[in-house]
Amino acid sequence: MSWILMAGLAILGVGVLWLAYSLVWGTPPSIHLAVERLALRKVLADPETLTQLGLLDNSPLDFHSGRLTDVSPRADVNRCRLDREGLALIRRYRPERLKGQKWVTYHLMRWYFEQNLLGHRFDYHWPAGPVFMGPYPVNHVCGVQVDLVQFLSTYHKVNGRRSLRRYLHRLGQVGWKLAGLQAGLQARAGAGVIPPRFVLEKSLAQIDAFLSGPADANPLYTSVMEKMAEAGRLSTHAQDRWGQRILEAIENQVKPAYRNLAALLQAQLSQATDDDGVWKLPDGEAYYAFLLRYHTTTELSAEDIHQVGLDEVQRLRKAVQDILDGLGISSDSPGLQLTTLRDDPQHHFYGNDQREEIIREYEGILNEVNQRMPELFTFGSLKEITVERLPEFKEPDSPIAYAQPPALDGSRPGTLWLNLRDPSNIYRWGMRTLAYHEGIPGHVYQMAQAQKLRGLPTFRRTYFFNAYVEGWALYAEHLGWELGLEDAQSNLGRLQALLWRAARLVVDTGIHTMRWTRQDAIDYMLEVTGLPERDVITEVERYIVMPGQACAYYIGYLEMLSLRQKAQATLGEAFDIKTFHDVIINHGGLPLALLEKVVYQYIDQAAGLVSDI
Repeated sequence: MSWILMAGLAILGVGVLWLAYSLVWGTPPSIHLAVERLALRKVLADPETLTQLGLLDNSPLDFHSGRLTDVSPRADVNRCRLDREGLALIRRYRPERLKGQKWVTYHLMRWYFEQNLLGHRFDYHWPAGPVFMGPYPVNHVCGVQVDLVQFLSTYHKVNGRRSLRRYLHRLGQVGWKLAGLQAGLQARAGAGVIPPRFVLEKSLAQIDAFLSGPADANPLYTSVMEKMAEAGRLSTHAQDRWGQRILEAIENQVKPAYRNLAALLQAQLSQATDDDGVWKLPDGEAYYAFLLRYHTTTELSAEDIHQVGLDEVQRLRKAVQDILDGLGISSDSPGLQLTTLRDDPQHHFYGNDQREEIIREYEGILNEVNQRMPELFTFGSLKEITVERLPEFKEPDSPIAYAQPPALDGSRPGTLWLNLRDPSNIYRWGMRTLAYHEGIPGHVYQMAQAQKLRGLPTFRRTYFFNAYVEGWALYAEHLGWELGLEDAQSNLGRLQALLWRAARLVVDTGIHTMRWTRQDAIDYMLEVTGLPERDVITEVERYIVMPGQACAYYIGYLEMLSLRQKAQATLGEAFDIKTFHDVIINHGGLPLALLEKVVYQYIDQAAGLVSDI
């Protein structure tokens, strides 16, 4: 009996060792375990993303919240190695033997790693994430120099002395991080890759504002003081002592690093030109084609996308004209009439608390639409969403608004961040569309539901391909209209927003392949959309530093609408809108071609033609 027991224990031990080997070094028994391993390896090299996910900070497993993410050329080499190893591991699985979500995972991850490796062919490519990528790691929209301040002041959690020590460690690493950034900038400059002049000028202005402001108004100081007070674990005296240490770190470690970066940017300014498109870069045409493929997840060429934009702009201008006619304010120039309507004082907010009133208005819109979610989704209403003003230091060069997903551990709700630098730019008939896009049932709603999915790797619950996530947000605007929550003027806001996204197709491709100037793009968007000039300038400058990203929105939206129309036409009375939305959301973010296959599979199943993938 003892011999049998010993043999059993030996077999069990071998099994445990085999499982440990396969999970850490070999081929895991499940592709989902393989993806978890690959994602873990990537995130272990990215402590800032770990903090943003909100899983381990200040826990016994916290090894990272005193560190910053490397942005040096060495980090680029490491990312390339991880992508090669990731693709090699995924290729070990046989797709014909996989079913259901595992089949989807195989094709998704293969596409992801293959595209990443294509990007590594361009030495100047800078992938900060699925959305923010391009040739310029320093830029005024989403550059390392501004995002680092946003990260430290927003995401770093403070609940006691240990987390404050880690914050000080991170401040101490700013010099190391920006030195790595400068090494990458110098390598790019050596290859002739320097941002347009206005990008350097605006980035330098950001750094100057950061350096010249009063010490006790610096966001790296004010944010942590607020967090200490909210945590309530330290006496006022202790908070003051920690605050003094943080001020010293900002003055002695952070600011010198930013001064060194500014000196390098100032030197590059003399070499900069006013050429705005990536056509000017080495192999720029191929680079832009890669970015379009990555962001739209299609094989559409720049010429194809440009023409789609022109066609949709023409169609939407006619739709806007029809509504204007119905409102009794016909015009030969819809864009000009939208500008006149936008500037009408009755649609704006006034008074000393106008920013607070705008936030309350957005909260009311989101609460109203949230109550209607059970009509469209099996998920029902969202438990919580917050509306916040974007930090002032980031307002001048940031977009109108953007969404932040909830923390995975539930410690932070999803947030709609509003750029309230100029409250006069906010007009009531444009607010519903933005709330639906960024909040409910758009970004925050979709990302919150995806995080709750069971049986999928963490990567698939948290990573979203641009055309999918932005296409969904435009489709969410359409759902808000379908719910009957908009009057004629709010519907005009919806069409104006669509017109804006269609014009992006024209402008982005115009800048990067047809050599449009920044001013050409601004003039076109002002004429077509009727948006505020300041917002248009911010948008166009974003397209310049984030090539191709703006094309994802409308391409993804057209695909979402097309898939729904095909499902409705095929299934007829058997079509159920909640089930369709389950299919879209329950697979996480997908490249559009893969999303199409998943939806066709759902259609076949609902029609009784097949039982499984």
